[in-house]
Amino acid sequence: MGPANRDGAAAVERLKSDLGADIKERGGTAKDEVAADGTYQPTADEARTMLEVVRKRADGWRNGIGATFTLILASLAIKPGEGFMKYTGDTRTALMIVLGLSIASALAGLLLLVRAANGPSWLTELAGPAATPERYLQRVAGAREDMRRGQLAWGLALALFAIAVGITWFSPLPT
Repeated sequence: MGPANRDGAAAVERLKSDLGADIKERGGTAKDEVAADGTYQPTADEARTMLEVVRKRADGWRNGIGATFTLILASLAIKPGEGFMKYTGDTRTALMIVLGLSIASALAGLLLLVRAANGPSWLTELAGPAATPERYLQRVAGAREDMRRGQLAWGLALALFAIAVGITWFSPLPT
């Protein structure tokens, strides 16, 4: 078993453990059977529903980061001599570096959230005997990880954009 498979299996086991803890916390019903080790093994239908929920949440985040990306790009589209473009020298260089990193982070976050919402492009639909709970849980774990990384990239992009705005507040205006 390669490192990627071990990481995927570990993520699925963490997911099962989280599910078991959630069920215990809310006082599970008769159909919520938690194993002795505290994990829960959902059915294929439950796992498919979990995947749909995670992908729908990632789709909402994708829309939000798309708006942030648009905001950052719009700040650069201001005509020369206004906005960020009125600065010169070291201030302008710092602004371009910070804004460039912000754009790169927003784009990376956007791509991760698209992947979380739709799955990697190489994925095929699960059908027949391949549609096992384990396979769905692998996809749920992968989508959750991509969504978490996309959210972190979005936060970084927003922070870098705020730093760029801060630079303009504390830098003297060019004469």
